[in-house]
Amino acid sequence: MKAIFTNSQDLEKSAKEKFLFPPFLMMENAAAGMEASVMEVLRQNESAVNAGAKSAVNARPCKILIVCGSGNNGGDGYALARRISGKAEVECTLIALSQPKTEEAIHQRQMAEAAGISVLTEADFWALEKTEGLSDFSVIVDCILGTGFTGQLRENIAYIVEKLNELPAYKIACDIPTGLRFKADTTITMGCLKTALFSDRAKAVCGKIIIAGLGISREKFESCGNPDAFLIEESDIKLPLRKNKAAHKGTFGHTAVFAGEKSGAGILAATAALNFGSGLVTLVKSQNSNLAQFKISPELMISDQIPANTSCVLIGSGLGFGAAADKALQKVFDWYKNAKSAACVLDADLFSNKKLFEILQTLSALQPQGKIILTPHLKELKNLYQAIFPEKEISVEELTFAERRIEIGKEITAKFPNLTVIMKSANTFIANGGQTYICDRGTQSLAKAGSGDVLAGMAAALLAQGYTALDAAITAVYAHALAGSSFANGEDWGLTAEKLINRLGK
Repeated sequence: MKAIFTNSQDLEKSAKEKFLFPPFLMMENAAAGMEASVMEVLRQNESAVNAGAKSAVNARPCKILIVCGSGNNGGDGYALARRISGKAEVECTLIALSQPKTEEAIHQRQMAEAAGISVLTEADFWALEKTEGLSDFSVIVDCILGTGFTGQLRENIAYIVEKLNELPAYKIACDIPTGLRFKADTTITMGCLKTALFSDRAKAVCGKIIIAGLGISREKFESCGNPDAFLIEESDIKLPLRKNKAAHKGTFGHTAVFAGEKSGAGILAATAALNFGSGLVTLVKSQNSNLAQFKISPELMISDQIPANTSCVLIGSGLGFGAAADKALQKVFDWYKNAKSAACVLDADLFSNKKLFEILQTLSALQPQGKIILTPHLKELKNLYQAIFPEKEISVEELTFAERRIEIGKEITAKFPNLTVIMKSANTFIANGGQTYICDRGTQSLAKAGSGDVLAGMAAALLAQGYTALDAAITAVYAHALAGSSFANGEDWGLTAEKLINRLGK
């Protein structure tokens, strides 16, 4: 897993003090990282030209535009311009939208000018825009505003960013896309990963994220602070591979999935559980179940009760409300109280249940060491949070910000330590034991009814097989994202829950 930090400026300050690094040297190394990425873009373009790709720019030298702001982000841009200007394959244009204000940025501008680089102004930008000269650039580097910026962009900066977005050039952002409005193909972030890069808005504009070293190893740099979250990588997941040659179906657990008012959701979850390794899967009918209208696979068992050998229960997917839902919940409580290895997944309709707080209290009291995974999307997460903390107001918009979601996950799991909360969104966050884990591999193809039911079934299947709640959540979320990305790189509009299930494990 890769560490993610919220206060990267504090981390950088500590690193400077601990390793006696002057700010100038860190900025120089940051510029070196950007230089490497810019030159890699040029090499890839040259390969495309040689291969005859129509999209490649067959021009020499390559015209690069660097746009700088007044802070250290702009200082990185001045340093980059100094490092690449004069190369035979590059023609660099540098525009400063305002005068540098920080000591490092002032120094870098002076060095750039001493190297013979002409620094253009905002007026020159508008002149280029008027004459359509901006369209000549093959690469644009955004060094306007970094992670320290908060609030709304000034009108002129916002307009400049929109003009840059309209250009067909390859776009690189320094540290973070300006105001999360610049649409980068690649973001080169300095020193470490930052939580701001994993908000929902950032997902749409960051492109590929690359970490530029600051002159010391990443491990030493990150040792100067405590991570606020961890980025899940493929090596972190534990797929339910069957290595025991003497195993039988009972070895891999029994998942019971409640089928309620909208039983299709329960069927999808149960089918996903079966396809993700659960040895046995039973659909448990609630009194308001409409199972009769579906053609159900003979691989799924159907019962009015939770089977005695059940190792995980999933409830909520299409469950509905009212007396039938209450009776279904009572069955879960009765089973959970006496289960040898109590585990359950709570999904969907339960997050709109007026008794949600009581449900969590009851499960926690019945088996304090039981494993419980919750799978809310952001609107359901708002309901969950306010059910637990009714005195606190929160909006769905707040929850799109990474920092806020991390805080809320920690609050919920501090109140109920046996909960693991999968917070579904463009980037999915997992809260467990005061820590946060982020999966950034989800794609827009998953934005389809039923995909959340599939994820709930996958998590339940892993709990049924004896996984810890954290391992089950991490593996289910990441494998779910990988399955979705296999459809036209995540751009497929025709992905359905059934198609997604068929991709599990492939």
